[in-house]
Amino acid sequence: MATRAIAPRLAAERRFYFWMAAAILATIFAGFAPSFYLRGVVPAYRPYLPLTWLVALHGLIFSSWALLFMTQVGLVSAGRPDIHRRLGLIGFGMVAAMAIVGTFAALYGVARKSGPPDLSPLTWLAVPLLDVPVFVALIGLGLVNRRKPQVHKRFMLVSMIGLLPPSLGRLPWPETVPFPLIIIGGQLLFLIPLAVWDLNSRGRVHWVTMTGAAVLVGSWLFRLAIWQTPWWLAFAGWISAPFV
Repeated sequence: MATRAIAPRLAAERRFYFWMAAAILATIFAGFAPSFYLRGVVPAYRPYLPLTWLVALHGLIFSSWALLFMTQVGLVSAGRPDIHRRLGLIGFGMVAAMAIVGTFAALYGVARKSGPPDLSPLTWLAVPLLDVPVFVALIGLGLVNRRKPQVHKRFMLVSMIGLLPPSLGRLPWPETVPFPLIIIGGQLLFLIPLAVWDLNSRGRVHWVTMTGAAVLVGSWLFRLAIWQTPWWLAFAGWISAPFV
């Protein structure tokens, strides 16, 4: 009887995470279709910088991670945790590669002036450079807690939500919408369903959901607070100097 009672909840949980993963993948594709996935095929919303080998490598590694995430969620939904665990070993190496390539791409982005035209490259560096420790921290907690399913799956989902700002920022928003509102509001649109799922399935919001929301929103508020300060501009100029 207990197994019968648990089965519907487990099936609903698997559906929830599957559709959240699908929504994340769709958002990534929609954001990067004009500039990366379908470059030259889909009309661009705005002019884009030329692709370099580092930018292409960055895109391929992060796209591979998104596909791995979708595959992992699909394997759990299909009742194949054995394959899920074996594939998970790939994740450790990919996280290291993403951190290294992401850092170099952020630093080379200063010379390319890859940020919005109304912000200086040194100001904008606060965005991609601080993305790296936030992602590594969240995904690291997810991997460390892989034997605690409820903790593991939430950290993994939150870490993927944390990767969405570049995709969200590339969608064709009206120019009157402030950039921070697009990024923070867009992430909240994905965090709110997770909080609602927690309330419906557990009667309270899971601590990982609250922690993840605090980290994602807080990290962006922190960036906005520092990115035009003299000490940040001095640090950004120093750390990016070898790549300019």
